[in-house]
Amino acid sequence: MMGRTCRHSHCAQPAASRYSPYCRRHKSILRRHGHPEQSAVTKTELMPVRRRVEARIAKNASSPLWDQLGGLWGQIVEDARSEASKATGNRYQRSAAIEVLNISADVATREIMVTTCAMFVLRAEHPTRFYSDAAFWLQLARRVRALSERHSGRRYDHRTGLEKRVYREMTPKAGTILGRKLAAVFGAAGLQMAALDQRDIEKADKARQTIRTAIAELK
Repeated sequence: MMGRTCRHSHCAQPAASRYSPYCRRHKSILRRHGHPEQSAVTKTELMPVRRRVEARIAKNASSPLWDQLGGLWGQIVEDARSEASKATGNRYQRSAAIEVLNISADVATREIMVTTCAMFVLRAEHPTRFYSDAAFWLQLARRVRALSERHSGRRYDHRTGLEKRVYREMTPKAGTILGRKLAAVFGAAGLQMAALDQRDIEKADKARQTIRTAIAELK
């Protein structure tokens, strides 16, 4: 009897195991990104969105919101410190707590806020960029986690004689927990920024249309 093939469309590779619906490649992508078709959001891709978020924050520099969000993140960090110190408990919750502590030790709250808000703006503007909620949570967690150096190290490659950077991957469950924690603090602000960006775009389009109409009506 023929073995099972990968469930992913247009993939005829054999399933990774009798328990897996996907081949090794798509199983790995699912684990890392939350969906077998999801690709990573890169620093370069997110950069222009980050700039708009930073500009929005600067425009509202006197708003008490930023300190309030900072306080909420501080509470997440304190809760993570308590969770990480437990001798027993859910290992994924503990893993996510350790990630929170590593991020907070290396990265300013503002940077965490800007990156998280930018991810929400990106999703609002390009909803098909993410194949599922799980994929979004993991991509959010990965992008914020990448702000810290604690998840990476270096390995000497004897074949090339060079050092290579290697990354310690999160488990999908821990990544989802981390992504949800970030969303709980900064997500609403990110969605509002996306709405304001859309408002500004529509306002600019309306102004251009008014000018075009005026030009067309010239006698």
